[in-house]
Amino acid sequence: MSNLTILNTSIRTLDNLYSLNDLHRISGSEKNYQPNFFIRNQQTKELIAEIERSANSMIAIKTVRGGRNPALQGTWACKELVIAYAAWVSPAFHLVVLRAFLNQIEPPKQLALPNPEHKFPFEHSEYELQCMAWDWFALFKCVEFTSYILPALENIQSKFAAQASSIVSEYGSMLRRHQPIIQKLTAEFKTGMWQHENWNRVLPTIQDNDVLRPKRQLGKF
Repeated sequence: MSNLTILNTSIRTLDNLYSLNDLHRISGSEKNYQPNFFIRNQQTKELIAEIERSANSMIAIKTVRGGRNPALQGTWACKELVIAYAAWVSPAFHLVVLRAFLNQIEPPKQLALPNPEHKFPFEHSEYELQCMAWDWFALFKCVEFTSYILPALENIQSKFAAQASSIVSEYGSMLRRHQPIIQKLTAEFKTGMWQHENWNRVLPTIQDNDVLRPKRQLGKF
């Protein structure tokens, strides 16, 4: 990952993500263009979903709150979101950031065959698979509920609004990344195959590829 310098300012990085707070400062620190407003934008949420869906296990955005190192606090975003954020601020700032990325000099990479992914031959019982499926489903319901109450928290200016927004953003991304894995593990099971309800209650949600899309009415995360 190459260093990014914009307007003679080096942009900090964390886990291959760039600091949107640094971008906000050098763009003029206008209150209306704070990174948290950008993240809540519906178009941004859809872009995050597409980025993470198109790139295997890629984290598009990360919010760090608290911790012992204040320098790590803030919002960190991938290159695509940095460019989108700059365009959201202004056309002039968009051009500056875009040219900064275009002017980056990437070191030559040595071509080599990738190491084969290490796969583990696990054998799971039906009960163990149900536990994993219910863990994913339980997190989904928690994030869905949090997304419902988030507007109310914001309207009353609750101190918990920022935390709720972080839960919806970060755990929603986690759900999108893990859904294909849970689908793969439960592929041979069908709704209605068992007399008990353990599968019937979770499989429809697990198998619904649209359940986590931002445009869906239920759970806009």
